[in-house]
Amino acid sequence: MWRRGERLYALLVFLVVALEALALGGLVWVFSGRLLGVFDYPTARLHLLRALLLTALALVVLGAYILVYHAYTALKEARDKALYERYLSAFTEALFSGTEPPPPPWPEPALEALLHLRETLKGEMGEKVAQWLRRGRPPWAFRLKSRWASRPVRLEALEALGLARLPETLEAILPYLEHRDPVLRRAAARAAARVAQGEGVLHLGEALLKAGLPKGALLEVLLLLEDRAEPVVALFLEKGGRGEVWAALEAIGRLHLHGLAERVLPFLEAEDPEVQAAALGALARLGYPPVGCEDVVLGLLRREEEFLRVHAARLLPLLPQNLARRALWEALKDPSFHVRRAAAEALASLDPELLRKAAEAHPDPSGRAMAAQVLREVAWNS
Repeated sequence: MWRRGERLYALLVFLVVALEALALGGLVWVFSGRLLGVFDYPTARLHLLRALLLTALALVVLGAYILVYHAYTALKEARDKALYERYLSAFTEALFSGTEPPPPPWPEPALEALLHLRETLKGEMGEKVAQWLRRGRPPWAFRLKSRWASRPVRLEALEALGLARLPETLEAILPYLEHRDPVLRRAAARAAARVAQGEGVLHLGEALLKAGLPKGALLEVLLLLEDRAEPVVALFLEKGGRGEVWAALEAIGRLHLHGLAERVLPFLEAEDPEVQAAALGALARLGYPPVGCEDVVLGLLRREEEFLRVHAARLLPLLPQNLARRALWEALKDPSFHVRRAAAEALASLDPELLRKAAEAHPDPSGRAMAAQVLREVAWNS
């Protein structure tokens, strides 16, 4: 948590160091003059005593400030914690008894209590907490718009707006997706994903296309959108670059967006192997057969990239069964342990009898061992 007194502390330390540098510079000047006969002994002694006095005064002031600062922050934290617990109790009682909450204005700990309730409660009670948050006129959107707000203050404001999930605050968050600070951009993306509703979801999607976020952050945003993600995923597939397309394909599989399954198929022939792997993974998670792309999947099973072969092996059970059996039998000969493992697991789900046969009679010793290992694990799990 950012403590506002830290700025004053940093300024004080800077002043102490500057005064010490000034005192040392004065001593060097006076002692040099003494060596050259410019200053007499009493003058040099006077300057030395002044430098020592200045050093002692600076250290006393700095030490006193540190003690007062820590004492004050400890007292403030204890007071804020007591206020938080009191307001949390009052708000909870008002929610479940149907009475009115304490009247605003509310201090910061009360707003934190409301944020805790907003994050915890869903449905009608969650909306009631949102109305109370609006009534309290929280300062977070104003802090984002302030030109003088520090980075920690802005991060706290973005986190609070994300927890509050008030759709009208999206306008204050979206400009931060173009901020030069990547940490603020990522925090804004998270907050906007929680806040966006209706048309705001598409506005967020358009802003994300220009945000320059890494693909992992884009995927996180799509997962935070949950059941609101489909229009943004479709937008990424249509207009996005490599990172956006990868994130969209991953989100299709993880969020089970069956309405977009058919749009995954063209990406099996993408130039980027990571995009191809994401497309294979999405189809496997959806259980969507790659009709018309069987030759493409078999071709990926022979690619040099190991992760592509692993994903292709996992998708094989969705191909026509005879074709899948032959391909999985061949995949058990793959030099990669992970590909053989994926092929054996896929064969276990498709045709356990053929897996038993592979464990006994597969021509490749590594393939036989892998088939036997997966058979034992299936038996243990059952």
